[in-house]
Amino acid sequence: MPRIGGRAVGVASLVALTLVWGTTFPAIKAVVSSIGFAYYVALRFGLATLLLMPVAARRAHELRRYLRPGAALGLLYFSGITLQGLGMEFTTASNAAFVTGLSVVMVYVIEVLLGAEKPSPELTGAVALATLGMYLLSLSGSPLQLAVGDLIVLVGALFWALQIIAVDRLSSGSLTTLLLMECGITAAAASILSPLTGPLPLGGLRAALPHLLYLALVCTPIANALQLYGQRWVRSVDAALIYLLEPVFAALFSFIFLGEMMKPRQAVGALLILTAMAVSSLRYRNAGRQPLARG
Repeated sequence: MPRIGGRAVGVASLVALTLVWGTTFPAIKAVVSSIGFAYYVALRFGLATLLLMPVAARRAHELRRYLRPGAALGLLYFSGITLQGLGMEFTTASNAAFVTGLSVVMVYVIEVLLGAEKPSPELTGAVALATLGMYLLSLSGSPLQLAVGDLIVLVGALFWALQIIAVDRLSSGSLTTLLLMECGITAAAASILSPLTGPLPLGGLRAALPHLLYLALVCTPIANALQLYGQRWVRSVDAALIYLLEPVFAALFSFIFLGEMMKPRQAVGALLILTAMAVSSLRYRNAGRQPLARG
């Protein structure tokens, strides 16, 4: 596949991923409210693992090869999603959304420090625009006031940033096997944590089951596969910028299905995020280069 074509497919995959993420908010809220965050992660990724097992059975001989990269991706994913959920118990959803969005800045800084990215006016401007856009989009009410929960979410954002970078490095090879390992490790880690939060409320589980099945059997395998595939063609910093489309799509779906109107300040924020992605792409055209595919 040509490089330009490959990048276009990769970008389309990551945009589709954020669209899938945007549909999950109502379902996640229903499940977490019914059974708690730790059981939500354990059951969502446990069911997804069971679904993927028959598909990956044909490549069972490769499980050992993908154990280390799968464990790394799974533990980083588990850490990010768990710390985000824990932090949200002590802060607002809007604060958590903005602080999580700072993972874009973290990815940029880490990649520059590692020498994988060279600072450029286009990329620096894109990250700045995206950060401002995320602020306007998520903090529609009072100004940001950091609390303990925000600091927990900030540590979670660091793990999200590391997960994005790890996918950039480890997503080559068998997509199905790597996806199975990532989901399995995430489920195993959450299964160790969840009993510490108390017993599983069976009544809540029955109420949350339809939403849980949608998240586990539809969203998880599709979303994680799109990330693993898309980042084979898209650099980690660009991928992090694309992921900020998640709240944009969430706001769009809230308007379509719930009639919630986006405030002018939020609309400007969404526009800045879209502008940031366009500005970021300029450096490839100006430098005449494209990211290479792996595996």
